[in-house]
Amino acid sequence: MKQNIFDALVIGGGINGLSTLYHLERLGCRRSGLLEQFDAGHEWGSSHGQSRVSRTAYIDPVYIRLMQVVRTQEWPRLERDAGASLIHPTPGCFFGPPGGKQENYAKANAEVGANVEEVDAKVASKRFPQFDFQDDAHVLLDHDAALVAAADTVYALTRIAEEKQLPIKERTKVTSIDLDHNPVLINTNTGRYQTERLVVTAGPWSSELLPFLKPDLKVARQTVGYFEMAGDPEDYRIPNFPVWGNLGEEHQGVYYGLPEFGRKGMKIARHVTAGLDDDPNEYRDAAEVDIRDLRQFIEKQFRDPVAAFIDSETCLYTNTATEDFIIDLHPNHPNVAIGAGFSGHGFKFGPLTGRILAELAMNGTSTVTEFEAARDRFSIDRATIQ
Repeated sequence: MKQNIFDALVIGGGINGLSTLYHLERLGCRRSGLLEQFDAGHEWGSSHGQSRVSRTAYIDPVYIRLMQVVRTQEWPRLERDAGASLIHPTPGCFFGPPGGKQENYAKANAEVGANVEEVDAKVASKRFPQFDFQDDAHVLLDHDAALVAAADTVYALTRIAEEKQLPIKERTKVTSIDLDHNPVLINTNTGRYQTERLVVTAGPWSSELLPFLKPDLKVARQTVGYFEMAGDPEDYRIPNFPVWGNLGEEHQGVYYGLPEFGRKGMKIARHVTAGLDDDPNEYRDAAEVDIRDLRQFIEKQFRDPVAAFIDSETCLYTNTATEDFIIDLHPNHPNVAIGAGFSGHGFKFGPLTGRILAELAMNGTSTVTEFEAARDRFSIDRATIQ
């Protein structure tokens, strides 16, 4: 049993859990580890796949400021420690109809002084001739946008943990947590673990482990498609092709995409945060209706036709009603930090949210002033806790 006693344990090996483990070691917590129910880098949750969008363009100044911190501090730090390029700058292009959400994005970015430029459809068409913008479209060009090498990031964090001799216990499924036990007692399919401090970053399984989160978290399966476009392949690669988003007229009308990276085909998906609460324990392939929906959007929005549908994959969002993250200490157990509900836009923040969670677990507060200034935004609903 002695080898299963830790100063700090993380449950969940996605981007947030691995980033938390990385920062726990940086804070001097050498006797820390991570429990993962699947293999490292698995494809059942929210952190797999080759790429993610990094954007400063946000509708909320709080997230813009956090993005500025993660881009200037935490991604460079992780790249140095990993000895790898994980952030690949490429333009950002976010657009929609007049009076749409992008106008609020523009106001928020202007308030913070972000490097985001508002242009009309004519200017945007010259910059990105791949798109067929509506004549009255409003377009934001995000000059600090980038593509995140997601799979490389997960691999880098896993390798750093191995080099620091921080155990990642794979195929170790948590069956129960006794928060009242001192130290915290964690039962798994492979044995018991005890820890002075606990960080739960279990993604779609968060509410299974902490049932009081259930009212606040909904799981939504997403379909991602990869399409080969007619025309010059270089037009759909970094740096010629942007990370982009069509902000749409309705909440569920948001589509986004990325350049070809790490696998064949332009990547495109629809950002779905409403609907049924999917069971994360039931794996389902991409639905044909979702692939048709993506193809129809491409036909409407791009000048080149689709040459071929390459492949698809699914991932899981864990959504809150507001799409705000939950990053907080358990109200009744200040040695337990919780990161959940990253709502499909959390990967790019991972090295920063991991730092915040590690600092909360170790010290009860974070050195990230931008987070502390808005900490109530990320708090757990106290009314759900008995």
